[in-house]
Formats: sequence, C-alpha cells, structure tokens
Amino acid sequence: MPNRLPGYDPEKGELLGIYGQNGSGKTSVVNAIILLQRLICGLPLEADTASLITCGEKEATLSILFSIEGGTCNHVAQYTVTIGVDTDGARVKQESFTMKANAPKARTNIVAEFTEPALPSEAEFVPVASFNKVVSSSSRQDLIINKVLTYQERTSYIFNQRMYPLFLKLETEAVDLLRAVRCYVERNLYVIGHSKSGLVNVNLQPIPITHTDSNCDCSAVGTCLINLNAPSTLPLPIYQEFKQSLAHMNQVMCKIIPGFNLQVRELGLELSSLNEELMRMELLASRQGMEIPLKFESDGIKKIISLLLYWIIVSNTPGSCLIVDELDASIFEYLLGELLSVWEENAQGQLIFTAHNLHPLEMLDKRSVVFTTVDPNHRFIRMKNIKTSNNLRDVYLRSIFIGGQELELYEETNKTEIARAIRKTIPRD
Repeated sequence: MPNRLPGYDPEKGELLGIYGQNGSGKTSVVNAIILLQRLICGLPLEADTASLITCGEKEATLSILFSIEGGTCNHVAQYTVTIGVDTDGARVKQESFTMKANAPKARTNIVAEFTEPALPSEAEFVPVASFNKVVSSSSRQDLIINKVLTYQERTSYIFNQRMYPLFLKLETEAVDLLRAVRCYVERNLYVIGHSKSGLVNVNLQPIPITHTDSNCDCSAVGTCLINLNAPSTLPLPIYQEFKQSLAHMNQVMCKIIPGFNLQVRELGLELSSLNEELMRMELLASRQGMEIPLKFESDGIKKIISLLLYWIIVSNTPGSCLIVDELDASIFEYLLGELLSVWEENAQGQLIFTAHNLHPLEMLDKRSVVFTTVDPNHRFIRMKNIKTSNNLRDVYLRSIFIGGQELELYEETNKTEIARAIRKTIPRD
C-alpha cells in the first residue's frame, strides 16, 4: 500500500488502483485475497479453486503481509499458503504464519508452520516446543484425527475451527498477532469480487447492513440479498437494521445522485414456517418526489447502492480495507474520479480497486496506482520518472504507444489485422 513508500503521508487514507489490459492479472489479485480471506476465516476452499492455478501447474503459492500497530506493538505478520491440485480438486499443501518486529534487520519467528507429507496422518506442526504446550501426549491421536478431517474439508490447517482454538491457548505475543489477523480479516476486510457486483445485472440487489454481534458486542457488516423482481421478506429484527442502514446510505446517496434516495414500501407482516414474524416489503427508488421500483433503475445506481455502506464504513474506520473488482463498471467516469478524489483526500481506511477507466489517473497520486505488464514474472509496476506537472493518464497511454518504461505495458494488437480477421470470418459469395 502507498504509505509504505518513502514520502507518502501515513495519515492519509490509502488508495491503490490496479490498471492494465484485459487478461493481464488484475482480477487475479482480488481472487487471491478472496482465497486467503476464506482460509484465514477457517472456511473450506471453494469447488472451483483449482481453476485459479495457472494451467499446467500443479500448485500455487500466495503470501500476504499485515502491518500490526497499536500501543507498544509494531510488527509485521506474514501468512503464506501453497494450494495444490490433486485428482479431486484443490487443497492446502503447505502453510506458515510468521512474525517479526517492524524494524531493520529484525529476526523472523515462526508462529506456526505446516507441511503435508504423503499421508495427512503423518503431518506435524512446527515449532514443536510451542505446540506441545497445548497438545498433550494423550490428545495427540485427536490431533491426527483433526488433521485428517481438515484434509478432507479442504480448510487451513492453522486456522480451521478445531486447530485455531488450540493455538489461542498459548497466550503469547505471537498468538496475539495470530488472533489480530483473524479478527481483521473477519471484521475489517471487505472484498467485492466480480461475481458479487454482477448480481445487480439479474436484479439481485446486495444491500449491506450493520448489526451488533452478540458474541462480542461490536458492530459487524452483513449483506441482505434482495430479489427486485418480487416482494422480499426479512425477519423483523433484521428489517429494523436494514432500515437503519438505508437511512445512513441515503445521507450520502442524495449527494452522489442529486435528489435520489431509497424507500421501503411495507406490504405487511407474515409468519414463517418457524412462527417467526417477517416483514414483506419492496424497495423503491425515489427521485424528485417520483417513486419507482428499484428494479427499473440503471445498473450503475444499483452498483453504487451495493458498495455504498462498505464505502462509508471503511472511509471512516482506520485499520479497515475495501477491495473492489472492476469498480468502474457501470459508473460514470467523472463521478468515479470525484469519488476516488474524495477518498484520497478524506478517507481513513484503505481501498484497493481494479478498473479500466483512465479518468481517475488524472486525479490520483502516482504512487496510488500500479500497472500490469506483459511479463508474467514481473506483473505489476509503478510508473517511473513522473513529474508533478505530468498527466499520469497521458504518460500511461504514451508508454503503451512508444514505450519508455522498464517493462512493456501492453501486448500489441494491430487494428488492421483485427479488421481483416472480422471480414474473413464469414464467407462471401
């Protein structure tokens, strides 16, 4: 992120845009973080995980760094995992969680590390001395059973629902960092992949809502998926939170789209099969006193609605991060530039996004943007030799046309050859 770069103001909200041609690896970044988020939350790998690994390769390794700061704590934690493919899909082959002080020449310490041998029952964690404190010889058989189950369930060996609580018993600074990363990923990391944002195209409207988690008395963010093609029902407690979230969104929505706000048409109460009271309702778009069902609004407005509460929360919460794939899809380019400019000037959290629209490049700090290259071994770079008077958009386009950067940014296409190929596709009499 930009505030790790020399000369960048660490008090500013961080923003990182990823730009490049189609198929150059932008969405791969988002998919990688979604995969890491699932593993750290103790969830199983999805059925199509194997499709994320490069064709012809049997495994892929992902690594993510977290900066953990607060009070006297100033550490860097690293989680690394290798995903392998076998005959029945993908599963975790190796993983480690390490820590070190955020200082030059600091020593890296292993908190937990696991490597899967030929048989999952033979696998052992390291460091052994630490793990033996929480696993007595009498329970080692249970540990082996847990490992076998983890293998079958395709979850993380470190963060799965049986193993992770054992680590917490150590009550050391290292385990505090493990807990901090788990808590951050569960509660402060929001990832909107293309599959989620694409729901609006079929009139399934994701509406983020805030609710209080009874387990820890703190606010969390969930999502209600509202079918715009027919009236929807929500349990009464969730409906109250839903209306409160709409009220927060409307305060900002009317400034983004002048005069626009969301309304709920209540259609009455009904009982579920479990005798639970449900509110039957319909979402409306209201503008200048005119109300229409939200399903008739543009995809751009639906896209903004699906992101807005996450945007508000992360913008106002230091130590939180929002990641959005194809942020610019369906959003007017001038409005997108204004929103990103507001974020860079006022936000407290982090935003990572992929996009194709180049207008924001004219407004953002050059250190807030990375570009994809055609070199798969060096996929992302920042522009060099950019003066304060340079227009980053113009420099990027010029670099595509005539070069000038250390790596090639665009795999060349020839419009004459494209036109000839189109003409020759259909035989002519």
